[in-house]
Amino acid sequence: MDPTANNTGAPAAFFGPPDPNLIPSPPTDAANSLAHSFVAVAITLNVISFMLFSGRLYTRAFPVFIMGWDDYVISAAWIFILSSSIMLLLTVPYVFGGDPSTFTLADVMHSNKLATLSQPVWAWSMATIKISVAGMLLRLEQQRAVRQVLWALIWLQLIVCIYVTLSSTLQCIPLRAAWDLLGLVTDAKCWSKQAIRVNSICVSSFNIVTDVIFALAPMMFLRRVQIPLRERVVIGVLMALGIFAAAASIVKAVIAADFGKTDDPNLEGISMGMWSLVEEQVAFIAACIPCLRRPLQQVLRRFGLATTVNTHSATPKPTGAGSGYGMMNGNHSRSYNGAIKMKSMTSSQAQSEEDILAPQRGNTPGGVIGDTEIWRTTERSSTALAAK
Repeated sequence: MDPTANNTGAPAAFFGPPDPNLIPSPPTDAANSLAHSFVAVAITLNVISFMLFSGRLYTRAFPVFIMGWDDYVISAAWIFILSSSIMLLLTVPYVFGGDPSTFTLADVMHSNKLATLSQPVWAWSMATIKISVAGMLLRLEQQRAVRQVLWALIWLQLIVCIYVTLSSTLQCIPLRAAWDLLGLVTDAKCWSKQAIRVNSICVSSFNIVTDVIFALAPMMFLRRVQIPLRERVVIGVLMALGIFAAAASIVKAVIAADFGKTDDPNLEGISMGMWSLVEEQVAFIAACIPCLRRPLQQVLRRFGLATTVNTHSATPKPTGAGSGYGMMNGNHSRSYNGAIKMKSMTSSQAQSEEDILAPQRGNTPGGVIGDTEIWRTTERSSTALAAK
């Protein structure tokens, strides 16, 4: 006689809670197909963003170390992005050689757990990305009103990020009830599906607005740079990639509006995860591109989209002691085949976006550096200057 059986002859386990490991829950064909697309997109964007992030750090650290606090913030953003990407990829383990037909309800619950825990990580990745962009703009912008707006946006990002973190961790008390699909957690208090939908739509709407603001903000600097129009257009388009992050957030908001209304919750979850990853990856890429202006210009020149103009140069005259902005030459802006050559001055800080705008005023052989004049810094060793 079976020792686990009771007086009715049925196994004792029959009267206990159901075992999710014994309940098959394979993804539908649509969810399986989208999961493969999601993994391909996630890996591709992570590779691209890592390459651009590495290029940004290199240009900020070599040959002169000019790392700012925004560079450290974007580094933290990359850690958050990598963490959330790994967590989201693990929600679809059957894509990496597994058999979808063996997927059980326990696997679905584990995927929901990872997706839930990735929400605050995603929130911090988006916040640090935009704070980094604001920090870069603060280094370039000297107008008090604009700086106040940028600081307000930074604090607003932090507030919303903290809100998303709290709403993600407090949507169910205890939190494990959020991925308990069998109702095994008794006395749990959770938000309704309608409340989750409204919360997701509100957060997405905020991200849409801020994505557009930070995507267009660099344009007010680019319009003041004296370079050929076609070069400005190409660089401007690349710097405005944040608009695509806003587009991804719009798609995610539409998906959130239908959350819980379809018969395929796995498909809903994969869709939300994919567009969340696309949004943060595109925003991260757009945040790194402005700091790669010099390598970008070299690429544009190679493809004939940028113009290099050489004009006569006067003997450099010292205007102050030491290196940096104390040595300037006498090049002035000249028109040549529709291109405008930027004024030049020697500086040890000639790596990324700092060489777009002059950070200070001073007397030069050609006049006074105005707030709206554009100067390009170049590197010259003291030996070369002495030889001239």
